[in-house]
Amino acid sequence: MPSLIPKFEYDIFISYRHNDNRSGWVTEFVKALQEELAATIKEPVSVYFDSNPHDGLLETHNVDKSLEGKLKCIIFIPILSQTYCDPKSFAWQHEFVAFNKMASGHLPSPEGEGGRRPDEGFGRDIKLSNGNVASRILPIKIHDLDAEDKSIIENEIGGVLRAIEFIYKEPGVNRPLQSNDSLDKNHNKTIYRNQVNKVANSIKEIITALKNRGTETPRTRLPDGQATTNYQPPFAEASEGRPTTSSSKSKTKFILAGAMTLLLIVASYFLYTKFVSSPTQETRIDKSIAVLPFVDMSSEHDQEYFGDGVSEEIINVLVQSEDLKVIARSSSFQFKGKNEDLKKIGQMLGVANILEGSIRKSDDKIRITAQLINTANGIHLWSKTFDRSVKDIFAVQDEIAKTVAEELKATFKDPVHSATDENWNEEAKKEYQLGRYFFDRRAENDMSLSIEHFRKSVQLDSSKAIVHTLLYQALVNESGSYLAGDSLYYPILKKALVLDSTQPEALVFSANRVLFIEKDMAKAMQQFERYLKISPRNPFVLRNAGRVFSMVGKSEEAIKVGKSAVELDPMQTTSYELLAYSLASAENYPEAISYYRKAQELSNVPNINLAIWYVLNHEVDKAMQENSKLTEKDREFAEIIIAHEQKNTAKASLLLDNYIKKNGENYPMGCAQAAAFIGNKDLAFRWLEICLQRKSSVLRGSILNVKSYPLLKSLRDDPRFKELLKRANFPEI
Repeated sequence: MPSLIPKFEYDIFISYRHNDNRSGWVTEFVKALQEELAATIKEPVSVYFDSNPHDGLLETHNVDKSLEGKLKCIIFIPILSQTYCDPKSFAWQHEFVAFNKMASGHLPSPEGEGGRRPDEGFGRDIKLSNGNVASRILPIKIHDLDAEDKSIIENEIGGVLRAIEFIYKEPGVNRPLQSNDSLDKNHNKTIYRNQVNKVANSIKEIITALKNRGTETPRTRLPDGQATTNYQPPFAEASEGRPTTSSSKSKTKFILAGAMTLLLIVASYFLYTKFVSSPTQETRIDKSIAVLPFVDMSSEHDQEYFGDGVSEEIINVLVQSEDLKVIARSSSFQFKGKNEDLKKIGQMLGVANILEGSIRKSDDKIRITAQLINTANGIHLWSKTFDRSVKDIFAVQDEIAKTVAEELKATFKDPVHSATDENWNEEAKKEYQLGRYFFDRRAENDMSLSIEHFRKSVQLDSSKAIVHTLLYQALVNESGSYLAGDSLYYPILKKALVLDSTQPEALVFSANRVLFIEKDMAKAMQQFERYLKISPRNPFVLRNAGRVFSMVGKSEEAIKVGKSAVELDPMQTTSYELLAYSLASAENYPEAISYYRKAQELSNVPNINLAIWYVLNHEVDKAMQENSKLTEKDREFAEIIIAHEQKNTAKASLLLDNYIKKNGENYPMGCAQAAAFIGNKDLAFRWLEICLQRKSSVLRGSILNVKSYPLLKSLRDDPRFKELLKRANFPEI
């Protein structure tokens, strides 16, 4: 069957490892795709599918000559499995790599009739009718790929891998999606038929775009063998000194008339948009953006930390805009190494625009590619490649951020500049980026590695506040005890604040010291109120400020800053947990439950708070469902609350007695809350007194929440409670 576009041998070429078809999966997929194509595209579509039991051509075959027929296709579909990216694989080396080079113009494609090359005028990446760009390589993924394999593919195509996934996922399961798989059990929530339909629609878009391109500028052959189009520009014949015939004169007049008409239309549109259209058009641009981690495309794959650093610096510049909504690093970096659809990422992060890119570093040279994409329609708003010296990295980062800001019509109070200034010792900067890389990753021994690199960075350049701040945090985390860790490492935090009195993370740690160690809640609250003016859109500041506001009873302020933290850091579990807690403290249980459920979706870790808030919202059945997922200690606590809600007072009292015997020594606040909820105020106050006397940082922290714990509501009007607040140094609100 001939191709839909002349000079091509096939419309679609299916490339796969034959081991992946032992179960017949590829054969079934091709069959399903052909059926879907028949219902999607009017003309018959030709598909090349080698069903032989051998892995491509044999060693005795002439590979180059065979490729002339095999790869003369419009669309190349590789079935990406865990074994596909193997240099010894025929499918990889002689199909994927060969087609990519041919379509990209790096390998001469076999000539068709009259010497014309089938790829001529097309290339690998095609602009679709809606303005999006699609590749003629249309990958299908049937397994989650190893990082090494994904890197091999991305190095070959020179960009981020985007594929249509046919993967069935359960814990410990990574296999091809089948047509009869259950949607509920599949963690990817994909349906086989829908994925096949996506492939067919993608094929239709590409073929339609290529056919339209062919009809717009039909090519002919000149006598000297040079290709040209049938269209001639105005005055082309006369300008070359050839006589003008009456036919050409009339043609010229016709072209001139058309050009004048077009000019009038353009001028009219310009005048309309300038003087008549709504003056608020400029404000319709959605000024929300996420910067994804820049992908490491270096040959040694050892520059991931550097790509992270580039992304971080661009974020640091963009957040200086007064009207841009910039998603926090901790959320946008959640998509590192994941092949999520940009539209889905945009929805999850709540942004209309995404900046993504790649870095390729070799010695002191670096290539940075960046592209700004609208997540709703996939249109590339801007893209550029920078080939520079590593020493020019700050200028490149600023240029990227400035261009993005211009595209989104963002404004800045002050001149745009790198938040981390250029006066870095080059090795110190590298050590900082490596430290940040391990600090964020947090696998086994990563905290120790981050400390090692942060220390080296400080030794090389002791003038950077951010390095001191993160070194302090890493050391305290590594110590396992906040009180002990802070007493040892507080001088490092003080140094950070001396270097930069506005460094947000250092300010938060300083205020938390006032709260948990100095036990001065009023001072901590005042500090956070001041810090919010310095960093009004820093999620770390917002989260911690919301926690303090909730503690002291400023529920309205706590909820307000909590919602801002969720908006700017939507993949951070702590943002949802703290906002949910603030809502529960204000007795808004339905909304608290909705935010806590989101926190559980992100962390996949059950939490007793959700069960308790279901009880307080009088949804006992749901509370019992949540309770079944908890640890034994938490389950025993929740059973007390549930029994009391069910009016089974005797059972609640018995369960409380058992809980106290098992957990009272280590969890006095739990004993106090349960006693208060079932109405035993005297017992509740005895356990609160024990909390107040304890010196551990955990119990000291729990007593600071005594005013906001929903289960202690019955104690709030008791004079003993007011006295307790005074002794715990609560400020008057």
